Amino acid sequence: MTDPTTGPVHPTVDDPVVGALSEPVGGPVGSRVRSQQAGGGSSWWTPLRVLLALTALSFALGLVAQTSCVAAQWRGDGQFARVCGSEIADSYTGSGLVEGAWPWSGEEETLSRHAVLEEPALVGLWTYAAARATQAVSGGPTLEDRYGVPAATLPRDPDIRRERTIFVAANAIGLAVLALLTTLALSRVHRRRPWDAAGFALAPLLVVTGLTAWDLIAVSAVALALLAWSRQRPVLAGALVGVGVAAGVWPVLLLGAFALAGARAARLVEVPRAVAAAVVAWACLNLPALVSGPAQWQRSWAVAADRGPDSGTLWTVLDDSIGISHDTVLTTSWALVGVWVAGVVALCLLAPSPPRASQAALLLVAGFVLLRPAFEPHQALWLLPLAALARPRWRDLLVWQSCAVVFAAMHSWWRGGLLDPGGDGPAGFYWIGIGVHVVGTLWLVATVVGDVWWPELDPVGDERPRPDRARRRGQDGCDQVTTMRSKDVVV
Repeated sequence: MTDPTTGPVHPTVDDPVVGALSEPVGGPVGSRVRSQQAGGGSSWWTPLRVLLALTALSFALGLVAQTSCVAAQWRGDGQFARVCGSEIADSYTGSGLVEGAWPWSGEEETLSRHAVLEEPALVGLWTYAAARATQAVSGGPTLEDRYGVPAATLPRDPDIRRERTIFVAANAIGLAVLALLTTLALSRVHRRRPWDAAGFALAPLLVVTGLTAWDLIAVSAVALALLAWSRQRPVLAGALVGVGVAAGVWPVLLLGAFALAGARAARLVEVPRAVAAAVVAWACLNLPALVSGPAQWQRSWAVAADRGPDSGTLWTVLDDSIGISHDTVLTTSWALVGVWVAGVVALCLLAPSPPRASQAALLLVAGFVLLRPAFEPHQALWLLPLAALARPRWRDLLVWQSCAVVFAAMHSWWRGGLLDPGGDGPAGFYWIGIGVHVVGTLWLVATVVGDVWWPELDPVGDERPRPDRARRRGQDGCDQVTTMRSKDVVV
């Protein structure tokens, strides 16, 4: 008979918050359910299917939240008041996509009519494919005719308004698939803890910011990379990191997390292979942009590296209140990021037990989020898959995400001028929103630091392999069910 203690960890038993919430419907899972599992009982609603359904529900709620902006075509201050602004919608009419231009074409007429693409290469390829699909679905507009119309008037064209709605819908379908893929990957990282993926599937952040930009491209790549690393496939993990870096710089920190986790777990030799695979994957995805438009490709990197304290960070507060030079912010912020990384390295190397890769990655990315010069609400999604694995406790996830959602609302209202009605002074309420976001992120960081330094507090600590228990069960003739397959690694 299968030992029920080796089956999936149920959240009503494992998480105090979920256990308390389960009381109105009968309380935590008990011996009857465990005996049914041990006897081979099953249900069509497996943990994975439930998690995928919850992800679809969260994404559907995000779509509903966008409907008011769809009706208003993302115009006026209404989008900021309703917290439904979208970089995706703006990109269609604010770039050459509306005229079917290749993002890095270098055509002079395109460059003079529209802003140069400032997104990473994979996002550029994604948006170009979505724009072409949009124009095919909408009936194939005569793109050449649009060159004879002033670019400023294009967003007012009824046909283009309809196309923009279709463009957002095309992106939403693709991003929904990536969200489901992310949940699938997270649910399989820890074989006994599939429900940890609910921290992503039911995330308020996913509802509020999932359709704001294209961050889910990199997020899904990171989740798949963590799954590959847990299965001891470093080349695949590195290639997926390269895919993520092609959609946003921050996933490169995952390579550092692999190194920190591998240094203490005799896997450091695998890291160079992961790095090489990441470089190859990144280069392949960037090659079309680099070859067709090197100047535009370089601009996307230059804009990201040179962005100042224009929103979302403590640097913004300092700049608004006392004034601080652009160069000073850049130099100091990146120096502090370096100090943060050194602290994470020291913590991981001195901790009593090897840290998990998701823990190291969360700490590294959190420093990048907190200390870089600028931050947008949708960039909190970067931490979401890492938090679901590193700290699968709903109390801490909700504390952090509540702060992030408050900041998202305050940021939107600030952009619409709703936090500074007089227009004659700094937006102090926006500063409060920034402070809430910083405190919430530091709360999450503190809980993970505690788990690393005191491994007995780690909710995932029981997933570590226990060869003495596995050997004893084998000698007794019982089913050889271990807490983790021999080729798996705790992430």
